[in-house]
Amino acid sequence: MLVTGAAGLIGSHLCEAFARAGWEVRAVDRPGADLSEARAVGAAPSEVQLGSPEGALFAAELAKGAGLVAHAAFPGAGLKEEALASARAAMAAALAAGAPLLLLSSCTVYGRPRNLPCEEGDPKRPVDAHGIARWAVEREAFLWRRTRGLKLVVLRPALTYGPRQRRGLAAALVVASLAAHRDRALWLPRRGPVVHAVHAGDVARAALLLAEHKDLPAFFGRAYNVADEVPLPLEELARGVLQAAGAREAGRLPYSPASARAGLWVLRHTPSWIFWNRLNKRLARAWLRAWEGRPPAAPPRLTPDLLEQLAADRYYDTSRLRALGFSPRWPSAIDGLLELASQSRAQGLLPAPHGAPALPGPRTPEVDTARTGP
Repeated sequence: MLVTGAAGLIGSHLCEAFARAGWEVRAVDRPGADLSEARAVGAAPSEVQLGSPEGALFAAELAKGAGLVAHAAFPGAGLKEEALASARAAMAAALAAGAPLLLLSSCTVYGRPRNLPCEEGDPKRPVDAHGIARWAVEREAFLWRRTRGLKLVVLRPALTYGPRQRRGLAAALVVASLAAHRDRALWLPRRGPVVHAVHAGDVARAALLLAEHKDLPAFFGRAYNVADEVPLPLEELARGVLQAAGAREAGRLPYSPASARAGLWVLRHTPSWIFWNRLNKRLARAWLRAWEGRPPAAPPRLTPDLLEQLAADRYYDTSRLRALGFSPRWPSAIDGLLELASQSRAQGLLPAPHGAPALPGPRTPEVDTARTGP
């Protein structure tokens, strides 16, 4: 198989899951990407700018003889044209090889669902740059299926977390860990909207289930929601983050959906240099202090994308995938975050809570401490 975006959160887990299942994995990502995880599981890594003409030709060459092309590359929110270019290269490679294309999309394509739990056929009304780019790629892929016969299967993961993540819930876990390291308590929202999450390992397991299913051709042209079994109120999810990090709870703050949406609108339209850049610089300084100037990795970055995911009820119907025999290994984000924090701390990637013995950091090259983002 060929995996694009192999250095990313989901792409690296795809490489791991398929390699363990006995597949020959060819991994590709942009120049300068960290493909060490793909290399560690025996994948054949390559670097190329997928959206360029040379990258498209290279991807087609890598896909020769492949039984599956998994497109997990995503340049980022707000980069719709770049996302479309890389997706077209992957689709062309799949067509040239006569292989199915497994497109890793996102539940952000639904926006703020009106019908809950949200099903795959519900209206797509993305409300942020991330969802808009994801839906543009999906529309292009379905167009290629209708006009060129692309063998397409789409996976739409919910809010995803897991090892090697530097944004999203991983950033929230770092913030809570820094608070625990300095023995500071954090406030939680009172209940809040219901949030659905999924571990990146479970997304990879769902992809493997579809790829190895005897009736795979019957799934062409279909999309599948991927989420765990326990959607949680924001209060419970935040408490799970604090518990995983070893942080104390200061109390609960009232939560109003209208106020949250208004605040999110203000944060979205506030220039980055006024709020987000300053916030991330403070986080970077706290990260350096926690590791006495020698952190094991660059600090994570907080972005408004995560806030959008936490601003309204979002939980998804996964019965279509469960009917094929899928069962998540991490049925609840509480268990998944506890395991993630424990593993990260054992590997020296999270600071220890106040009063706990510090663990030795991993043997990695010294990072550039001037960086403020991944």
